[in-house]
Amino acid sequence: MKTKLSILLFLFAFANLLGQETQKTPAFEVSVHGKGDTMFLIPGLSCSGNVWNETVKTYKDNYEIHVITLAGYGGVKPIASENILQEVKTELIGYIKKHKTKNSILIGHSIGGFTSLLIAIEDQNLVSKIIIVDSLPFLAGSYNDAVTVEVVKSSYGMMKEMYMPMDSLTLRNTLKQSINGMMRNKENLEFVVNDAAKSDRRTLGFTVFEMLSTDIRDDIQHIKTPTLVLTNWNKPIPQFPNFTRADKLKMYQKQYENCSSCTVKIIDKAEHFIMLDNPTEFYKEVSNFINE
Repeated sequence: MKTKLSILLFLFAFANLLGQETQKTPAFEVSVHGKGDTMFLIPGLSCSGNVWNETVKTYKDNYEIHVITLAGYGGVKPIASENILQEVKTELIGYIKKHKTKNSILIGHSIGGFTSLLIAIEDQNLVSKIIIVDSLPFLAGSYNDAVTVEVVKSSYGMMKEMYMPMDSLTLRNTLKQSINGMMRNKENLEFVVNDAAKSDRRTLGFTVFEMLSTDIRDDIQHIKTPTLVLTNWNKPIPQFPNFTRADKLKMYQKQYENCSSCTVKIIDKAEHFIMLDNPTEFYKEVSNFINE
């Protein structure tokens, strides 16, 4: 009797363990707001979906808005993948297919914009329109056309481990310094940093490296969805004092030259967080594009 009971207990424990192992950690979390056709919002590196709060308020009366936070960002549980953005892309395609409507809109900021490009390359008919907010198909090549993926992988591999040794205070200060330089409207700095500081260190390093070392400038020729690419201009940065607004536009247009369905526009008086720095012009361009 004891032997039979022991076997049953063992089998129960094994089945429970097996069930736990097969429960895959999701590649993102979602909050849903509003009603209407669907709009999918993907934030950038380290950010939670809270960076889209004002966007939600602006469009929730006309759209059912699905706000994404990627695994490992903003306190969301990380995934163990070696190719995090590729896994996010695959799961997001499945999610969007399930929830899309006739006139669905996809908006991605920064690394969320890069992920949106990956999605559009793989599925040309997934959504009706796409808006890329300050993101490039090959970030590492933005100031040096000659740089290759091989050079990036060999030279910047240490970036995957960059955040790992940091304690909580060092991580927060590092992210704050970085985000501060990407934001014109400093009123939004603390709330963005508060969420960013909850991010998983491994995820930060791996996703930065994955984006830097992936060149999709040729692949974007397959994008058929009407796509608006928004970048920013505020003032020349100290490292490149001679880099003008016209240079910025030319650089973006060159990176997107293989995408016949892409249109590049600049929003002035904004840094990288365009939707927070100049919301009036941002929503004007977004609304004009989706209502065309």
